[in-house]
Amino acid sequence: MDIFPKFIIETDEELGDCLIISKCTYHRELVTNKNMVKGGGWYRVNTENKSITFGGESHDFGAAKIEDIKNCINNGNIYTNKYLTHSIAKDFKFLYDIGSEIISLK
Repeated sequence: MDIFPKFIIETDEELGDCLIISKCTYHRELVTNKNMVKGGGWYRVNTENKSITFGGESHDFGAAKIEDIKNCINNGNIYTNKYLTHSIAKDFKFLYDIGSEIISLK
């Protein structure tokens, strides 16, 4: 099966909303509690300018709201796995693709 760069936002009891990014086939592979998922989408990484651009939606959970993505960024809750062990919040600039333009989130 193919893997793709996807993300979800899931609420953790201790940390609050957490944005989880990883390459997977299905968004549900990133989830620990499907009842706590607020939505998801796709992302792309630009290594030249150290940015991650979010957009799109999850077939499993619908689109993540831009406000929820910003909340995760502002709280430093951006992780590369569902175990929430490695935050990349300080390592990248974060952007959102609304289709007609790309806006900065941080």
